[in-house]
Amino acid sequence: MLCIFAFGLCIRHAVGVTLPAEMLPAELMVAQTPEQARLLLDTHYQKVLSELIGAALKGKAISASEIVRRTPELSVKPVHHKLTRLCAAGLASVAAEQKRGGRPIKLYWASAKAYRVPFELTKAEDMGALFDELHRPYFAAYVRHIVRRQMELSSEQAVLIKTSADGQLSVNYGPLSRDNRPMAGYGTIGEMRLKPDTHTELEQRLRDLKAWVLGREAEEMDAPDAEACIVGLMFAVGRLE
Repeated sequence: MLCIFAFGLCIRHAVGVTLPAEMLPAELMVAQTPEQARLLLDTHYQKVLSELIGAALKGKAISASEIVRRTPELSVKPVHHKLTRLCAAGLASVAAEQKRGGRPIKLYWASAKAYRVPFELTKAEDMGALFDELHRPYFAAYVRHIVRRQMELSSEQAVLIKTSADGQLSVNYGPLSRDNRPMAGYGTIGEMRLKPDTHTELEQRLRDLKAWVLGREAEEMDAPDAEACIVGLMFAVGRLE
């Protein structure tokens, strides 16, 4: 049994132009080509698609500049490029145009409110390889930012291995506080022995925590002091091999 919890992209409240009900996108679109699968599974395209789906859920279409305004890490040219690729692949479309003095402003939205990618459209050898491909960039980013923060705090780096009061072994990396707590971010991963009832409770607690964090993101994502964060929750019944 494998249980992996991954944070989705939070849907923002779209402020684009409302379109007639007969133009609403499909509830679900199943990818038909490898190109559609590739774009849908690309995290960079998912950021743009997230905004388009958010608009579609509100019955609205939004411009490239609106997407850039709501995702500060993106700039106009890359967003235009991604929108062009998404439209060419049939995953999005130009829903309307707003007239102005010069060239009209194109308004986009997603072709569907949800997408499904059949495994056979991917290049992965099996589901394990696909999971690894999709999740590896997040773990690599987590390690990169944790190490960078550690080096900012102290040039003295070490690994502390100790047991807790209840006999559990822990391994901490990088600079530590006076009470031997990690000083940069937080992360824990390891192997435990738990009863099935605890499996069920742990899974529910992780789901509840995910819902709480996504709720906070929805409230805070546009705040001036909001910062990008790498967040992940994982649980699987199994052992190291």
